[in-house]
This record gives sequence, C-alpha cells and structure tokens, in this order.
Amino acid sequence: MMDAGQSPSRARTLMLGAALALGWLAVLGRLGQLQIVGGADFRERAEGNRLRVILEPAPRGLVRDRNGEVLATNRLSYSVTLYPIKLTRQTTEEVIRRLGKLLGVPADEIRQKWRRAVSLPVRVKTDVDDRTMAIVAENQARLPGVSIDPITVRHYPRGQMASHLLGHTGEVTDRELEVLGEGYRQGDIIGKTGLERVFDGTLRGEPGKQQVEVDARGRAIRTLAEVSPIPGKDVTLALDGNLQALAERELQGKLGAIVCLDPRNGEILALASAPAFNPNIFAGRLRPEDWKAVNAPTRPLLNRAISSAYPPGSTFKIVTSVAALEAGIVKATTRFWSSGEFVLGNRVFRDWKAGGFGDVNFTDAMIHSIDTVYYELGLKLGVDRIAARARQMGLGQRTGILLPGEATGIVPDGAWKRANFGQRWSKGDSVNMSIGQGFLTTTPLQLAVMLSTVANGGRVVRPKLLRPAAPEESEDPGQVPAWRPETWQYLRHSLRRVVEAGTGAAAFIPGKTSAGKTGSAEAVKGQKTHSWFVGYTPADQPRLVVVVFAEKAGHGGSVSAPIAGKLFRQFHGLPVDPQASGSATASVPASGSLVAGAQPGAAALRKVPIEVPPPPPPLPSPPPTQPGGDAR
Repeated sequence: MMDAGQSPSRARTLMLGAALALGWLAVLGRLGQLQIVGGADFRERAEGNRLRVILEPAPRGLVRDRNGEVLATNRLSYSVTLYPIKLTRQTTEEVIRRLGKLLGVPADEIRQKWRRAVSLPVRVKTDVDDRTMAIVAENQARLPGVSIDPITVRHYPRGQMASHLLGHTGEVTDRELEVLGEGYRQGDIIGKTGLERVFDGTLRGEPGKQQVEVDARGRAIRTLAEVSPIPGKDVTLALDGNLQALAERELQGKLGAIVCLDPRNGEILALASAPAFNPNIFAGRLRPEDWKAVNAPTRPLLNRAISSAYPPGSTFKIVTSVAALEAGIVKATTRFWSSGEFVLGNRVFRDWKAGGFGDVNFTDAMIHSIDTVYYELGLKLGVDRIAARARQMGLGQRTGILLPGEATGIVPDGAWKRANFGQRWSKGDSVNMSIGQGFLTTTPLQLAVMLSTVANGGRVVRPKLLRPAAPEESEDPGQVPAWRPETWQYLRHSLRRVVEAGTGAAAFIPGKTSAGKTGSAEAVKGQKTHSWFVGYTPADQPRLVVVVFAEKAGHGGSVSAPIAGKLFRQFHGLPVDPQASGSATASVPASGSLVAGAQPGAAALRKVPIEVPPPPPPLPSPPPTQPGGDAR
C-alpha cells in the first residue's frame, strides 16, 4: 500500500504521461491529416516548385497586299536574354548590374522586368548587332543565366510604305497587360498601332511551351516536355501595292494624305499619309535619333488620312448641290449672275475669281467652282438642310474603318454652335458652310466615302481593310434616301465636265473618262490654302475613288488634281509621267485651260450646253471578291 507522501508524486507522473500521450495522439492525427487528407495538395505544390514552364513566342502571320506582295514578315535576329531559373538569389543582383553596364540598359529597367517575369525568360535587349553579341560572349563566365537567343523580329520589306495602315509592333507594357488580360504575359510582342493592333489576335499565333525540371536552387536540370509554337495566321489586304507606292511618292515633301477606294464595296486600295515613318525602327530598343524623328513637329506618326479633320473647301459643293437640287430650289438650267461678290448685310463675300463669271447656269457653277452661286444657295437652304445631307452622305461621323484613332470631323448646326460657342447660328455661317469653310471639317477618308455615294448610286460604304472583308467590317451603313433622277443627271454630268473642261482639268486622261471636284480651303489667313481633289474613274462605271489632300500647298486644281490624274493613269495601266505631278503648267487636253500661277479655269468661261444626258443605267452590284485576285 502506497503511503500518503508518495501519492502526489505518482499523480503528477500519471498526469504527465497522459499529457504526453495526448500530445503524441495530436501529432499522429496531424500527420495522418497531412498524409491522407492534404497529401494530394502538398504533392501538387512540391511538383510546382520542381517544375517551370518556359514560353517560346510564335512567329507573327504575314501581311500581303491584294496582289500577293508581302508587306509585313519576320526575320531572324538575336536577343540578350536573362533566365531567372538559372540564377540564384546571391548571383542575380550582380548579374543584373554587370549586364546593364555592358548593354547600356539601366539596371533598374532590367530589375523591374526580372521581378515581373518570375520564372519566365527576360529579353533584356532585342535585335542586337554582332558587336553586342561579341561583348556578351566575352563576358559569359561572369554572366550566369544570360544567353544570346535566336528570335524572330517583325520586318517590313518596303520600309515606310503603308506604315500608317500597317502600324508597328512592340513589347507589351504593364498598362496594356492590365487591359488585355488573359493570354498575354510580360515580354510578349504585340501590335501597337494600325493593322498590327487591330488584328493582333489573328497575327500573333500561339506560343510554344517547355516544361523544365529545376533543382532546389531553381536551376534548370532537364526538359521534360515541349510543345512547338503555332505561327499566326496570314492576312490579305485589299490594298494595291502599286497604287500605294505611287501615292506615297507623290506626297514626298508634303504634309497630306491620299485615299483610294473601290466605291462598289468600300475596299481600300491605297491609304497614304505624309510624312510617313519606318516601322522597322520599333523592332528593338528605340534609338534617341529615331525617337526624335518620329516626334518631329511634322508628326510622322499621325495618320492624316483618318485622324485629322480639315475644312473640305469646294469639294463640299457636291453636298450643297445635292441639298439644293433635292430641296427643289435650283435646277441644272437655273441661271445666275456672277459678279465676283455676294453682299450680306454689311459683309461682302468674294469669289475666288475677281470680277466673277457673268451669266452662268448651275452646271457652270460646279464646273468652274463659282463661289457666289453657292453663297446664294447656302443662304436659301439654311444650315439644317445642308447638315442633314452631309450626314446622310457619311460626313460628321466615323466611317467605321477598323484602324484606331479615326476622327469624327464636324458637321455643325445651330445646336452645335450654341453648345460650343454659346452663340446663335448666323446667315454668314450658312454662306461659309456652303463652300466647305467655317466650322465644317472632314477627314480625307470621309470625303472618299461621301464621293462613293455619288459614284455607286447612293450607297454609303464602310471602308474595308481585308480582302475578303473581315466579319467586323463587312456590313455597310446603308443607302441614302432616294434622290431625284435630275440630281443624278446633274452630278454625273457636271463632275465629269469639271475634269474635261473645268478646275480639275489637270486630272484629265485622253481616252479615259473620269469625274471629280477640286477644293482650295483657307486654313490660316495669309498662308497657302489646303489643296483638295476628289474624283472617280471610269465616269460611267466607277471602280476607283481618289481623294488627294495637301496641307497648305496651294490650289486644288494645280496641286492635287495632277496627282489624282497620275493615280487614274496607274489604275488604268497607263504610263505615269513623273514630271506632271504638282505643276500648274502640266499638259491638259485642248478643251481644258490652265494658266501658270492661276486657279485653273480662270482664263475663260466656256458655256456648257444646258441639255443634260439621260440618266445612266443603275450601277451593277460589286462582283464577288476572292482572296489573291483583283476584281476591279
């Protein structure tokens, strides 16, 4: 029997033993939970720490014009790449510092890329030259985890040709990653502007993948699995490379734009903006001199064909004519007295020709671009009827082209002026608007769409980049309200005579028919006017609409019309005279009149017969298009 002195000691022993037993039971229970319940999860985590996935970019798809010429492709190049999985914590900082010093890249920039990449390869410098590769190779022993890797770089064989349409590529930024979301990672090359951006998902393809086993320090041991990249899909443009090259050549030394459009279906045959830029400079790290060049005061990156709006000048007389004819306030035979001045209250609005043209009819007014006739019509019409016709024909709104950065232009009315200036619309505002001046602005592409409604019989087309059209650009906005037969008669006859015997005579081609309208829009008082020409060919069955714009370059008839004539000749397969462009002394047919240094048409006014031809038959529907051919 245990005595009283031993009883507390034994009790403590029993209690300690019980506590130890409970502790072991808890440990065993936790081990069982980890092994049985959470075993799969922990095995997955361990596997994740042992394996890494390395992505290999896919080559971008090719871009071809309608004739099969490659405008955007890929070329072999090399990049200096940093592989985080081949570095340790102790070596990373020293390697980053050394590499930055050798390549001339800020260490902070490399460090930020490394942190964002986690285990993915970091392209420190792309498209490196032989000298850079030699420097890295010489220091390879001191640069663990650094490799010179072959890569594909976007390449544009024609340099700056169609640069505003094609756009360029570059490395994705943090902000872009937030917007793009799933499917894009640090270091990816994406389309930044133009077509490259719009169709990036089609062109970029699917990256390849390598599954790599790493050791406890994160260093690669072996490759376990590999999936090859899937190249991006090729796209074919509606663009005609020959027309595009000529358009860009004719814009050299100018600020301006040229648009060539098929009025039957909206296909863009040429879209040029000057000055242009070489998208190849964005293949690697942008050099200081290249950065300075693309940010010059002339703004080479600006797409003047779609992103800048200007007063359209007398090209807008087409819209004013439609509004007046449809309102029934004028006919082709209506006569006017042109004195060279139009008086409104205490203001005098002058014609471009001092002294005017005398006794004229409405057809003469279009052919010789007689301002005072349109002043009178603008006052009778009022802003609302002019603005309504302009909007019906595609002005004052985006055309729907898929390229980013399209401007809307301005088709003003009374409400617009009150909202923007707090003032009432005046009669003088209507007079100015009638000849394409005042608050009115349009882009070159909008004028191409406007003229297409005349050329194709009243259908507003949506400009199309691809051939065949992409689904998102295939649907046209619709038909303008039906016009009177007399309106069509007037437009087709008078616009044709503009080129045959009027202000657009410099665009005339013997043996071919064409139609058009010149424009000279005031921009800054005391400076040269903006130069415009809008036209189409053939006149009876139009297949090409051309808009030529030159900023502060002079009269439309002497600057832009000759350029349009060369584009017409190119389209018809005729020889192009390189000496004729942009000269007021260019040769014109005997029925035309050009006076050196003067507005075309100023020399003499030839009476145009009042009788107009019967309306031509309806234009046929555009033929079906197939990739690779030319259905013009």
